[in-house]
Amino acid sequence: MIFLGGAVRAQFPVLIIDDDPDIRWALRTILSGAGFAVVEADNGQAGLEIASRTNLAAVLLDRRMPGLSGDEVLARLKSRCRSIAVIMLTGHGSISGAVDAVRAGAFDYLTKPFDNDTVVSTVRRAIAQQSAALPRPNGNLWETVTGLMGHGPAVQNLIAEMEMVVDTDYSVLIFGETGTGKEVVAQSLSRHGPRATRPFVVVDCGAIVESLVDSEFFGHERGSYTGAIDRRRGRFEMAADGGTIFLDEIGNLCAIGQRALLRVLEERVIYRVGGSAPINLDIRLIAATNVNLAENDDAGAFRPDLFYRLSEYTITLPPLRTRPEDIEFLAQRFLGHAERVSDRPAADITPDALDLLRDYSWPGNVRQLRNVIRRAGLMTSSRITAAHIKACLPPSSRTVAPMPGQATIAAPLRGQVQDQVRQIERNAILRALTQAGGNKTIAARQLGIDYKTFRVKLKSIEQDASVSHGLACP
Repeated sequence: MIFLGGAVRAQFPVLIIDDDPDIRWALRTILSGAGFAVVEADNGQAGLEIASRTNLAAVLLDRRMPGLSGDEVLARLKSRCRSIAVIMLTGHGSISGAVDAVRAGAFDYLTKPFDNDTVVSTVRRAIAQQSAALPRPNGNLWETVTGLMGHGPAVQNLIAEMEMVVDTDYSVLIFGETGTGKEVVAQSLSRHGPRATRPFVVVDCGAIVESLVDSEFFGHERGSYTGAIDRRRGRFEMAADGGTIFLDEIGNLCAIGQRALLRVLEERVIYRVGGSAPINLDIRLIAATNVNLAENDDAGAFRPDLFYRLSEYTITLPPLRTRPEDIEFLAQRFLGHAERVSDRPAADITPDALDLLRDYSWPGNVRQLRNVIRRAGLMTSSRITAAHIKACLPPSSRTVAPMPGQATIAAPLRGQVQDQVRQIERNAILRALTQAGGNKTIAARQLGIDYKTFRVKLKSIEQDASVSHGLACP
């Protein structure tokens, strides 16, 4: 018996082979909820039949089944395709057998009962390893993305998602706030995919004048309209022979452009304006947006049929404020680049400056961080301190006393919360220092923080609020 289920998110489905219907249901629910396509078989022979005619992303295989055992199925799977990622399912009482299966070629094993997050992360790691084993024309996707974005958990999850679709021709829709790195993801998908040697053409959808959509997209023949002095190739023609089109900020595309794009995706043929010769397209399409196109769809601003065409696979980028663990890596990378460009000596970033960078909300995300670091690097040739960083940040959290008769404008909620947190922290530190008779070591111990952190925070208080000289750090 063979069962199908789940939303198509990965390039190929994950195969579950287990004779227990409850186990299959649980795994199907977990994996489908994480966006994987799922294929099921209730015995080893049925699983081998699926594997013989289906490209699989990974296999979850029970060790103990009637008929063919999991170990026998594993051996046959690996004999057909050595690179296939097989994850063994086992009970606590037979872990040693699962370890033997790993030695025989299984990727890993999961013990029953399952932890949902462990199942998903293990499958993602298996798919990533299998994909990494495939030949790449331009190096390793993991190295490229981590070298640009950092090594934190959010980036690792992003890479796992990219690995699922990098070798396909799926249309990819990348969603993320401004400055999160949508073009970095698009370029990485192109660079490490099968179209790596073909053109990567970027189109800024917000910069296209409505009356020139057809000319920008498809090009024009000489004399086709006033001002068309020469024949011009459009963006799609530039990528027509196996290239990739990246439509940046697709949500800004006008209604005429949306209609023209939908026609292209349906027919895969274009005509230059004023021309009659068809130009066949062999392209991959990647789009990016910083708005929720589904909501725009409901409001009538974005065509639903085009949205579904674009979103065969969706990648959502995390904002910088949710991954503070990558701040230091990004800051050092941007500082190093600025120093090379300006030919200035290397500068260090002090711990208090890094603390400030991690605590900031970064409404402009990575792009804003880059600009702040570049400006701070111009202010000193030795050490970038918290004072340098503060001078480069917008005064969004500062309050300004209104003029007489002028209504008070409330600060943004995030800024108000941050101000309250800083004030509570400041009061707690000064109160502990007073109770400890000025002894910083005792005060830090009372607050449950280490001495170095206490000194950094106290120094920041002095700089912000001009605390008396008697509290100055040595």
